[in-house]
Amino acid sequence: MSDSVTKYYEMMEDGKVPDIFESPDGGKTVTSRPFGADISERKTIVHPQTELKKKAYRLLCEYDEEVIRMAMKIIEIDGIEKIQST
Repeated sequence: MSDSVTKYYEMMEDGKVPDIFESPDGGKTVTSRPFGADISERKTIVHPQTELKKKAYRLLCEYDEEVIRMAMKIIEIDGIEKIQST
């Protein structure tokens, strides 16, 4: 028996059902479900950067480059002030 099959049986004996990870679109969306469970039990895993990227794109669409560059300067100045105050 292969190592992976042996590990699977060990996990089942310990009551730990491994999860299966699936991606129907090449990694853009990832779902997980317990091994042997129905696909209706799938849970979508959201990468933390996904929501951040959506907000950044929204910002870029909403404001012009000049406003965004000014905001970047404000962030830089604020960051320098925080470093100097510590």
